[in-house]
Amino acid sequence: MVMKILRVNMSNLETRFEDLPEKWKILGGRGLSAAILNKEVSPEVDPLGTDAKLVIAGGPLAGTLAPSCGRISVGAKSPLTLGIKEANAGGPLAQKMDKAGVRAIVVEGGPEQGKLYLLKISKDGAVLEGADEYQGMKTYDLVETLQKKYDDKIGVISIGIVGERKLKAAAVTFTDKDGHCSRHAARGGLGAVMGSKGLKAIIVDDSATGAIDLADKAAFRETLKNWTDVIKSNPQLQNMSKYGTPGVIVPLRSMGSMPSKNYSSEPTEGFEKLSGQEIEKINQERGGSMDGCMPGCIVRCSVVYNDADGKHLTSSFEYETLALMGTNLGINDPDAVARFDRICDELGIDTIELGSAMGVAAIAGKMEMGNVESAMALFDEVEKGTEFGNTLANGVVATCKALGVTRIPAVKGQAIPAHDPRVTKATGVTYHTSPMGADHTTGISYDDPMNKEGQVEKSLISQIYNVTIDALGYCNLAAPGDKKALMEFLKNLINARYGLEVSIDDLYKIGRETLKAELKFNEGTEGNKVHPFPDWIRSESLAPTGSVFDVDPDEIAKIWENLDTIAIV
Repeated sequence: MVMKILRVNMSNLETRFEDLPEKWKILGGRGLSAAILNKEVSPEVDPLGTDAKLVIAGGPLAGTLAPSCGRISVGAKSPLTLGIKEANAGGPLAQKMDKAGVRAIVVEGGPEQGKLYLLKISKDGAVLEGADEYQGMKTYDLVETLQKKYDDKIGVISIGIVGERKLKAAAVTFTDKDGHCSRHAARGGLGAVMGSKGLKAIIVDDSATGAIDLADKAAFRETLKNWTDVIKSNPQLQNMSKYGTPGVIVPLRSMGSMPSKNYSSEPTEGFEKLSGQEIEKINQERGGSMDGCMPGCIVRCSVVYNDADGKHLTSSFEYETLALMGTNLGINDPDAVARFDRICDELGIDTIELGSAMGVAAIAGKMEMGNVESAMALFDEVEKGTEFGNTLANGVVATCKALGVTRIPAVKGQAIPAHDPRVTKATGVTYHTSPMGADHTTGISYDDPMNKEGQVEKSLISQIYNVTIDALGYCNLAAPGDKKALMEFLKNLINARYGLEVSIDDLYKIGRETLKAELKFNEGTEGNKVHPFPDWIRSESLAPTGSVFDVDPDEIAKIWENLDTIAIV
């Protein structure tokens, strides 16, 4: 089966399929979105204008249901960073798209003012339907309505009211394998881009599709068998299976990397209540679980968290949210943070960006640090769309500007995530240099983290590695520490599916070329010239280590000189 690109024109309400170019046969995710945006979109476009485009792309192995190969990427020019942006999520949507023969969806043009539409994809093609009836609907209500109308096995991509309002912290939401809309391509405001296209939701129905063709079934099965043994014998991934990403809270908060009270040195007492170990105890009492967000996952790191009555609250209770919506606001109550997470899911907004903005609001006296009800009042403002609520939903830079705050916790317009660059200096280099701005998914490293020497090289290796697996649709949370083993696994699967003979170097070339494409795009954007790395990160020491970010700026400026030559494994 020849894979397709689905073109969706929101100006004339037409859809059409075209063959995926042969040169892009194994290109997906972040790599494919970067290639399409560079080819078709001017860096100077208004991110929310009709000339902008939104790309949703899966990886080349998604429909095979190979473990953890179903990540999905959303790409566009970001209204938040004003540069190229990719954000990715878990769930079964990439798997469903692949089974339907679609590698990427490209949404272009713009609708009649105020109109909303729904895109339905199935074996019979793709059609646009009016969706004005869903205007103002929260994501969980929307998905439940669509499941009743169409089928409870559909996959749904959607935006909440924050995306409809085209506010810059808006996320794109994906359903998980159980139909909960708990997975998000959250960073960069890409939900606002989807909202600007008048696209409330995309339904993918793969119910009548067949199995994916494999060029060498025996080799594919053998590769899967060997990988299962690797996963089950890896202590790091077994810990991830037991606790999920909250399992890192105690070590990271203890060294100061997990932010507290607006990225300050002031500790949040009782932060251990948010740890993976404590959440596991709560889950055992309430019937929660550890599960996979997509079929075929054997790591199963998704924390399915129930409330005190045993009712489902969230299926994606992760470290970044516990940090930015928890300790960064001085809050140590997991039930409160889970409620915050659910509200963000329903509104369709990035928990990192909003949590960072709320931390600034607390310092400026707009909420009481550590007070759950005070925080809830801000969520209420966001939902109602008050002036300050919209300011918060436009992100931390907008919030700082509105409140006259000069200590801005952002790089390139985007909130700093839950890995403080004063503690993990390679990650700070990544925030500084990545085409994506301050984004933990583009390359973090805790290898000798507070030694300023060698961190530029560590960042470069991490960035190439991460963009490569994003382009191949693999989940970083299911990656063992052995990079070579993972790349060998992906290489063997790709060769077995497509009958190719690609090498690990060929796969890393995808990553290197993707970074070049993103950097080229950003050269022509206004975002490349504003929102520098904040001075306070270099001057304000962080407890308990007293560290600052002190990597040599001249060394950082030379990072891309070794993009083509640095060895990864």
